Amino acid sequence: MAESVPPRHVCYYQARLVWSEWAAAGDFVERIGRRLPTCPVCGRERTAQYPRPPMRRELRAAVAAAPPLSDPAGRAVADALLRRDPGTGEPILLRGLLGDLSRHGLPASLSEEWIERFLRAGWLATIWKMAAGSPRFVLEVKVLDREALRELSRPGDDARRQGALLQARARTALLAHPKAREIAALLEGGDAERFPPVLVEALASLAELAESGDTFAERVFSARHLGHSKALGALRGRIERQIGPLAEIGIREGASTTLLGGMGTLRLSTGVFDLRSFPPFLGLARETVESLEGIDPPAAGLFVVENLAAFEACCRGEVAGARGCLVIWSAGYPGRAVRRLVERARGVPVRVWADLDLDGVRIARLVSSWAPEKAAAYRMAPGDVRLAAVRRPLSPRSVLALRRELDERPEEPLADTLRALLDAGFWVEQEAFLGNCVQGGERRRPLLPGEV
Repeated sequence: MAESVPPRHVCYYQARLVWSEWAAAGDFVERIGRRLPTCPVCGRERTAQYPRPPMRRELRAAVAAAPPLSDPAGRAVADALLRRDPGTGEPILLRGLLGDLSRHGLPASLSEEWIERFLRAGWLATIWKMAAGSPRFVLEVKVLDREALRELSRPGDDARRQGALLQARARTALLAHPKAREIAALLEGGDAERFPPVLVEALASLAELAESGDTFAERVFSARHLGHSKALGALRGRIERQIGPLAEIGIREGASTTLLGGMGTLRLSTGVFDLRSFPPFLGLARETVESLEGIDPPAAGLFVVENLAAFEACCRGEVAGARGCLVIWSAGYPGRAVRRLVERARGVPVRVWADLDLDGVRIARLVSSWAPEKAAAYRMAPGDVRLAAVRRPLSPRSVLALRRELDERPEEPLADTLRALLDAGFWVEQEAFLGNCVQGGERRRPLLPGEV
């Protein structure tokens, strides 16, 4: 039988920029770029009758000159370069850079003069557009030494950053709160090397806040730890993209309040308060909770709820598992006031209901550590993950955090729930179980006013 002959390859060509070797050019070294039609399959180059003209010229300093002395114009140009540099070695379009600087009062001629100084110092490379074999104008610039530009733009900033980072790592190394450990891991990572000092200080202070269980108004915390009442507000979006909502670890818009509902009595020096007299719930300042002489919880025990909407539904009798309990709003990660209530409720069960995500599992573990013999999670089993009708996809950051948590603590309580979330690829809010309440696999309608 005759052997089959493979089909003959037919090249098709795509133009790509091909650079020459580096060559000396006075005080600089240069290389020339030409567009050559090349087959992407076999790499063959299309032949040409004449040499193809040069399209680009990249120029670098052969020997770095002395660093330029800083002045306001130089700092402005260096800062603009750093803002536009992607950090991947990709070039920056010079036209947009000069336009941005000119809108801020810096003439293009002065900006080009500083770019020339940075080029001679070895901090930049310039890429020229070629026409008729000669360089016409600088088309792009490429940052070669970010640290030198940063030092000129903000003198002493690197030293301050490193000092702040070393102190922050030492402050957070031994903290045990789940959110504090997450912040400590973030500060140990390579990305933290690029954080500004004020962000490093904010993260370390937030880790210590989570560990203490205290609650602060945003501006009070910012003034006390960052030196300015509005500093945290300017950083809040960036911080929350890294570690999640700050409200969960004790940053509030105003004063700290603990909300209680359901059944049970509170004993203060001024009298005894029955929670049934304050439907659907009662708000107490942290100082009032800490001054309690005692609490008399019902036999059904305590029911700690992470989110406000779910807490209100529990207080109104819409959640079967919370009926007959003293219901406490944890407001995210519970603080000192919630811990005091849990520790004082001796002899009764404690149940925790939180979102089905990593933070919710950490909240349940934290509350359980305060009452290890009588605490249990509610609606946080792997089966509840599958039962949820409304689900939200896990972000890439959440997937990485779940995997890291399972690698570090594979035998902790609710680890099976974390595996179920990871396998399913989504997380579930508490509110998804409201409306048609689910208990033991059966959907039940909420109680109407006056029903028992």
